[in-house]
Amino acid sequence: MSTILIADDERSICEAFAALVESEGHTALIAANADEAVRLVRTRAPALAFLDVRMPGKDGLAALAEIKAAQPQLPVIVMTAYGTLQTAASALGQGAFDYLGKPIELDQLRRVLRRAVHSASGSVVAASGASGAEAGPGYGTLVGQSPAMQEIFKLIVMLSGTDLTVLIQGESGVGKELVARALHTQGSRAGEPFIALNCAAIPESLIEAELFGHERGAFTDAREARRGRFEAAGRGTLFLDEIGEMPRPLQSKLLRVLQERVFERVGSLTPTPFAARLVAASNRDLAAEVRAGRFREDLYHRLNIVTLHVPALRDRLNDIPVLLRTLLARANTELGRNVRGVEPAALERLQEHSWPGNVRELEHTVKRAVLVARGELLSLDDLEIVMRADPAEAIAAPEAASAAVLLGGLDALATKIVAAGALGLPSEHLFDDTVRRLETALVEAALRRTQGNRAAAAKLLGINRATLRSRIAQDDEEPDS
Repeated sequence: MSTILIADDERSICEAFAALVESEGHTALIAANADEAVRLVRTRAPALAFLDVRMPGKDGLAALAEIKAAQPQLPVIVMTAYGTLQTAASALGQGAFDYLGKPIELDQLRRVLRRAVHSASGSVVAASGASGAEAGPGYGTLVGQSPAMQEIFKLIVMLSGTDLTVLIQGESGVGKELVARALHTQGSRAGEPFIALNCAAIPESLIEAELFGHERGAFTDAREARRGRFEAAGRGTLFLDEIGEMPRPLQSKLLRVLQERVFERVGSLTPTPFAARLVAASNRDLAAEVRAGRFREDLYHRLNIVTLHVPALRDRLNDIPVLLRTLLARANTELGRNVRGVEPAALERLQEHSWPGNVRELEHTVKRAVLVARGELLSLDDLEIVMRADPAEAIAAPEAASAAVLLGGLDALATKIVAAGALGLPSEHLFDDTVRRLETALVEAALRRTQGNRAAAAKLLGINRATLRSRIAQDDEEPDS
């Protein structure tokens, strides 16, 4: 039997935890604030402590420092309803045994309790380099209270001080690059370069030179020697996004670099050491890509030393309120507005949406809503305007004729189209087909708006009548799809 300390200013939480602790055969001690928790640690010497972060007076992290100074081997489990990477890093960096985001499920609490009580060492020290320092710019959307995000925070802190290759999996827009940057910034390589490359954004004929660099004269346009991303990364971090799009011949060369830690510029036989840490990401299931023969199995296993799965926003909708605080502040700064919050009906609407574009889509939606907002709080009407999904409908609606609305419709439409291509739907002519269909929708909307008057429709669209006639004739000639 052990004595377990529970420090939380919410009495109901203390009582629920105490009941579980006692059901496991232990004795519960309860503290309502940080000072009382420190006193009980010094006078009663508990075997384990649960410590809330936000309490009246001194916060839990300050108490953690005093507790670890008094009893360095005491396992302390930090709890918070306001989870961020910085809080996790600070707690684990000060020697917390674990870090839990509220609300905490009883089964999860029971598992942590048993593991901590039976831990031989009594504590887990965070990896070297972890600290509570502020993350760099762009980390605002890497927040969340959900258990999935809390696990991500803990893994980032644990991995940040290592040189292990990390594979980040998740849908487009979930924040995979934010996770990669956090791994870099929280670790010992923070002062070195962070170099990112989206493998899907570089033409196949150029990606090798982009990665490894080239010598002068290596190919037709190589008028001078140039460093590639591998060389630019130095002793920092190289982040290869959408690595599942890398051509198979280049996969072989990447595997060799990871095995031998050297590479050659295109047009050179001189080896250059590769000293950076590699972090890769993909929105594809790479294991499935291996089975389909599109990705090398040996490279997959070389990348898949540690995998972080970043959850889709639809799987953590309860994180939207904490995300909104950051996104509203960012949008206000960029747009010179002062929107303080979101009305309840608008928040409900945001939490009902499926968010196929994930956090990126939410960020764009909030920015557009702040732009058109008519008060200090985002209303349901503000959101309905910018979440309009049909660009042609947006043009036809007089009350919605603003740049923000058009961008909102186009963003949502583009996200769905690209997602459809990623799901394996026909994409050979995706770009051309999409542009053609959008042109058709614009022409039809303009003709409806002008009641069929072609001269007025051409003026509305900013094109001449000949271009409009040509577009209509082209549509008439094409068979229905």
